[in-house]
Amino acid sequence: MNDINPSQTNQYLNAFNENILKASDAIANTESSSTKSLETQNETKLHNAAVSVSISTHSIMNYLKVKSTEATQGNTSAQQILTNLVSGNNEYVNFFSGKTTESGMSLESIGYEGKALNELSQGEAKALVSEGGFFGIEETSARVTSFVINMTGDNIEALQESRKGLVDGFEQAQKLFGGELPDISIKTQEKSLEVIDAKIAELLKTDAQKAAEKEV
Repeated sequence: MNDINPSQTNQYLNAFNENILKASDAIANTESSSTKSLETQNETKLHNAAVSVSISTHSIMNYLKVKSTEATQGNTSAQQILTNLVSGNNEYVNFFSGKTTESGMSLESIGYEGKALNELSQGEAKALVSEGGFFGIEETSARVTSFVINMTGDNIEALQESRKGLVDGFEQAQKLFGGELPDISIKTQEKSLEVIDAKIAELLKTDAQKAAEKEV
C-alpha cells in the first residue's frame, strides 16, 4: 500500500465535486436551448457528459473506498498481532516483515513509527494496545475516523462510500486471521462507525432541523 497523501486524496474529492458541477452545467445548457436542432445537439452533449461524469465519479468513489479499507485493515491487523503477542502467541508476528506485509501494507503509512512488530517485547506490545496506546481503541478509532472525514469533507455520498470501505477493512482483517477479531478491534469498529454515522446524520439534517436545534 502506498503512503496515504491527504492532499492527493482531497484532489480526488475536488474532482468529484467538479464532476457534479459539470453535470449541472450540461443540464442547464439543455434547458436553455430554444430550437429543435439545438435541443438535439445539447441532448447528445448531455448524454456524453453524463457518461463521462458517471465513469469519473465511479473511479473517484472507488478510490475513496479503497483508501478507507486500507487504513482500517492496516490498523486492525496490527491490533490483532499485538493482542496475540500480549498473550504470548507469536503465530502471526511475521505477518508484518519489518513494518510491511508481503502485499505491501505499510504501518508507516498509517503513522506508526515505532519498532517493527516482530521486534517488540510482550510488554511493548501491551503498551501499544493499552488505553492511550497508538493501537488502543481511542487512538485507533480517532486515527481512522479523522482520515475518513478529512478525506471526504462534507460530501455525504463520498462519506457513505468511505464508510463501506471502513467496514470492508475490518472484514478483510478478520478473514486474514481466521475469521475472528480481538475485543479491542470489535470495540474500535463500533466506536469508529458511531463517529462516522453521527457525521452522516448531521449532514442529512435539513436546514429547518438545524435552525430548530439552534433555537432550543
